[in-house]
Amino acid sequence: MGEGSLLPTSNGIRTHLLRVEGALREHVRALVAVEVERGGPIPLAIAPHDSVMLSVQFGRGADCIENKSEHGQNTHVTGIRRWTGSFAGAGDCVSLFAALTPLGAMHLLDSQPLESVPRIRARMADLLDRRLTRELESEVALADGLDAKLRALAKWLEERACLQRRQAPAALRAGRAAMQLCAEPNLPIEALAQRQHVGRRQLERDFARYVGTSPRHLAQVARLQGVARKGQRGAALADIAADLGYADQAHMSRTVRQMTGLTPLQFVRTQRTPIAAAFRAATGGGAVYL
Repeated sequence: MGEGSLLPTSNGIRTHLLRVEGALREHVRALVAVEVERGGPIPLAIAPHDSVMLSVQFGRGADCIENKSEHGQNTHVTGIRRWTGSFAGAGDCVSLFAALTPLGAMHLLDSQPLESVPRIRARMADLLDRRLTRELESEVALADGLDAKLRALAKWLEERACLQRRQAPAALRAGRAAMQLCAEPNLPIEALAQRQHVGRRQLERDFARYVGTSPRHLAQVARLQGVARKGQRGAALADIAADLGYADQAHMSRTVRQMTGLTPLQFVRTQRTPIAAAFRAATGGGAVYL
């Protein structure tokens, strides 16, 4: 693993980032730890982003594992969202996040279909053997401090990523295609299917079953995150629209507002919480929390 980065405490919230390196880079986009020292609820909003989010959450008390839920039930998976949602975050807790790439989700979740999995905080113990989530939660809970906890999560993920086991060919096909679409969101679906040596309809079925969304929607999400990253680097909105393949700036504005409820300028600039700032830093300017 790479170097860790502890960001300043703000409003009772501490965040810590860990640079993703080595074998994990194909599987994980970002590793973020958040400690909330004050009681909740904390109003938060989360935007559609092109990662499957794995999270582990504990309380801050003596019985931290059992504080939030039963041992093995504190690990969740959030799928690729359709639009921005608002919710009240828990206070007085430690949360660890691993933003999984689509291909990483296929490998780390053992090709489990995501089509029927709740898009918000599905229990990972329902997808994998609960012994695995108990093991993960024990290792994280015993680690001392945010950096050590995040490294324990990274180690667990890296071991699973390197473990040789059979994966469903259709899941890997969907994962590879999703990775290409995240990198080239303007790629026609027919061309994407041709690269995977299947027809368009088959690829769309693979996406629906294993990624939990359609190629078209994932492309929209990838472009949305492109708006955030390019805007954070100071690009003009008209240039962003042209670079990302929108018909014009007005088309980009309509799409961003549809998906987030914000104008492109508001979406680029929003960073209201330390958690939002941490994910901006961890994802190269992407907008996960708002």
